[in-house]
Amino acid sequence: MAKAKKTKTSDPKKTTNPSPEPWIPMKNGVIVISITSIFMAVLTAIEAVPAKGWIEGLLWGLLFGAVIWGIFFLLIFVNRLLRR
Repeated sequence: MAKAKKTKTSDPKKTTNPSPEPWIPMKNGVIVISITSIFMAVLTAIEAVPAKGWIEGLLWGLLFGAVIWGIFFLLIFVNRLLRR
């Protein structure tokens, strides 16, 4: 007796959407980045104030907080470019 060939059926959901879903919502990502940037800004300012003075220490803290947001928006931009 000959065996019948089995045909594989593919799931239409998997083939129509090749990009995976985000693992966290955008709202939660913004909250995490907000907490992280504030924490890094405060920590950097606390560490820099004794060595550099109040003004320069606070500016370094603001710079590090802004760099975290810059990296966040850069990665969102790259992600949207790659998902086109």
